[in-house]
Amino acid sequence: MNTARPPQRVAAVDALRALALFPVVAVNWVGYPALPDAGPLSPPSPVDGPLAQIVSWFLHALIAGKGIALLAFLFGYSQGLSQSRGEEALGKRRRRLAKLLTLGLLHGTLLYMGDILTLYAVSGAVLAIWAGHSMAMLKVRLRVLIGLELAVIALTVLMASMPLSGEPSMALSAPAAWGDWTLRNAGHFITSTIAFATLGLPTPLLLMTAGLMAARLRLFSHPRWEPALRRWSRRALWPAVAVNIAFASLLWPGLRDGDSHVTGRYAIFYLYPTMLLLSAAVPALVLRLRRDPRLLDVLAPLGRHTLSLYLFSSVLSFVLFSGAGLAWQPGTVVAAGLALSYWTGGLLLARVRGPRPLPLERWLSR
Repeated sequence: MNTARPPQRVAAVDALRALALFPVVAVNWVGYPALPDAGPLSPPSPVDGPLAQIVSWFLHALIAGKGIALLAFLFGYSQGLSQSRGEEALGKRRRRLAKLLTLGLLHGTLLYMGDILTLYAVSGAVLAIWAGHSMAMLKVRLRVLIGLELAVIALTVLMASMPLSGEPSMALSAPAAWGDWTLRNAGHFITSTIAFATLGLPTPLLLMTAGLMAARLRLFSHPRWEPALRRWSRRALWPAVAVNIAFASLLWPGLRDGDSHVTGRYAIFYLYPTMLLLSAAVPALVLRLRRDPRLLDVLAPLGRHTLSLYLFSSVLSFVLFSGAGLAWQPGTVVAAGLALSYWTGGLLLARVRGPRPLPLERWLSR
């Protein structure tokens, strides 16, 4: 971390990054039984358990997608904060992206087919090319990405309506020899990465571009934006929450029963109500962090270690839930509780660790 940056701005971004880690870990752990064919979450387990159904509905409505979308936005925002360092920073960012891509490929191949680092690295490489563009040019890029996103929606809806053929893949939680499991996991990772790079790239790039533009405007640090942020969050937050609740509730019978048609619809559309909610929730969170420095002090340290904690969460999920590990299927409530405990432990670790980066963060920053 460069101490020359304004501390309040960096602390707020770190705090948001810390908050984004919990949804990522929770969805990855609770949704593990759905891999490789379904997701992002699995049906409640046990399916007739009232508490499992409540927790699963809550995760589908208000947790799934929030972490990966917010991290993509913050990725772009962080790129915008580093613009003042000049041309030398561009080379450094590209080296970091190459390292991130290496980590993502190893992570997705060996541990968790749902890796997000690879797609972020590819999107970030495109964003690095755009980093020097004017705001006017970035607005054009944003409109183009929105148009591409609409085209992708239409195409994926068309593809989802086609009849499925072939047998379902063997679940990655089913007991298997390590070599067999690794080959299957790697194959699904490569296939899904190609599909996302072909069809899914506009979504993270759209969020990263929005983050880059927000940083250029100093949206979360300049006082002139505070009244507008407050008005928007007050007007839009609860309607956005209602949209997310309605979306999950309408699909809930199929999500609860694991209907492949319904879960496919959810997977296609769930990030769009998510982005609406984040557009109102993130300003509200930033304003809250400004009013409550104690909350900032609790959350910000964790935001400096999210890469290591994300990757280690995959190590744990591999050991606990994968067929090459213990093949444990603990149920929805226990898995969600474990994810919350892990995130809380991360807060404690970050507080003890202080400003010292963990090895992966130190290596990435070189």
